Amino acid sequence: MASSSLDNIEHTFAETDAEQVKAAADAIVDARQTYVLGVGINHTLASSFAYLADMALEKVVAIPKDGGLAIDDIARAGPEDVLIAMTFKPYRADVLEAVESAREQHVTIIGISDSPASPLVAGVEHGFVVHTESPQFFTSTIAAAALLETLMAFVVADASPDVIENIGRFHDRRVALGIYRDDIAD
Repeated sequence: MASSSLDNIEHTFAETDAEQVKAAADAIVDARQTYVLGVGINHTLASSFAYLADMALEKVVAIPKDGGLAIDDIARAGPEDVLIAMTFKPYRADVLEAVESAREQHVTIIGISDSPASPLVAGVEHGFVVHTESPQFFTSTIAAAALLETLMAFVVADASPDVIENIGRFHDRRVALGIYRDDIAD
């Protein structure tokens, strides 16, 4: 499992251009709203990215929202917005439907999938192919998680200085509220 995971990460990053990641990060930073779409195994990835990004930008949301449909969540999206969407074989129809709707609404799309021929990556402004091979039955998402962490790092690096201040304020508030424990020995 470890070898497969490392291979997926190495192959993904060997085939990913830093300028491409920077361009996608710039789109997120400049967006009015960024929607992060992941269902099934990708739901946790979308939620994690939105959680971290929201600390910095306060304009990133994971979709679909509880009990809703992704296509409904992007109904008001437009050219000033970004949709990050991910799906792997077998490609989820609800994700592809939401991406098609976003295209019609002129939303900037960042697609993450497992093949350059994926209907999610083909024809989007920012497409990323991640390796998902695994010795088990389930698709590996470790390379997708690594790519999203890298994209988040680029977002923070390319954003204005107030982004770092936002993260600091968020963290300081959590400390003040006693959310963290520092009385536990290592």
